[in-house]
Amino acid sequence: MQTSATDPMPSFDRLLVATDFSAASQAAFCAGLDTCVAVGASLVILHVFEYAEPAPPETGGLLLELQVMRETAGKALDDLRQQAEQAGVACEAILESGIAHSVILETIAERSIDLAVLGTNALHGFERLVFGSTAEAVLRRSACPVLTVGPRVDQCAKSGAADGPVIFATDFDFTTIHAIRYAACFANLHGVPLHCLHVLPRTLEAASQGAIVPSIMAEALLQLASESGVVIAPPTCATTFGSEISHAVVEYAREHKAKMIILGVRQSSLLASHVPEHITYRIITEANCPVLTMAFASHVTSIHAAARR
Repeated sequence: MQTSATDPMPSFDRLLVATDFSAASQAAFCAGLDTCVAVGASLVILHVFEYAEPAPPETGGLLLELQVMRETAGKALDDLRQQAEQAGVACEAILESGIAHSVILETIAERSIDLAVLGTNALHGFERLVFGSTAEAVLRRSACPVLTVGPRVDQCAKSGAADGPVIFATDFDFTTIHAIRYAACFANLHGVPLHCLHVLPRTLEAASQGAIVPSIMAEALLQLASESGVVIAPPTCATTFGSEISHAVVEYAREHKAKMIILGVRQSSLLASHVPEHITYRIITEANCPVLTMAFASHVTSIHAAARR
């Protein structure tokens, strides 16, 4: 599970915010803009116009309506661009037609995006963020980290209830060795502590080893952090019990007013590094803070290429 101590910390020079102008996308734009200001990055704002260009009907009404919608989207994009520039951020606004996730992934690759930011309106768990959706495809296939701003984030941010640590949740899968660098980077960026978290099965809580296993896991977490090559104050290494891993992670984040949750995910099936599946979506839709995911290939040699840093 070792990683090279010479691996550099991630850098973020160019961010992408993909927007559909919803409330969730507005929250994502604010998160992306704040990050750009903090790190001195430039910003690309993308809207994908997914409506097909049909043969115009005899009345021309449908074609005219689509044109008006496209022009409205263009104006909304320009408004966001101006907001970014007023904040001192170099910004480019792009309006493209096509399938949303394909255009987003193409833009990430073509423009060497270092961090993509998405919003989701899902309010009832991962079922509302369905497989095959834009978010699913981008999270699973993106070559850069994806920061997803869930439906609870905006309200929590306004109440000031998200000023705590960055939480790096791990089950010690090899993918998380690299994801910890992003956790350390954002902890440094926000000037907050880093918490490394592992969830143990609820069945162990009442067992005789219930007090021993957490201490062993805490030692393993501390070793994981020390071997990662990250430069940060010693992290808090915590274990918690839970029958549902996603719920346990979200509850820990709420209790500590987390600034962000960091997860490593596998490209092939979008499993979080914690099994079973769907944990990533549940955490995204239930968390009070943004969730950053970094997708890694299953093969060890592919991880270094995917990390790109």
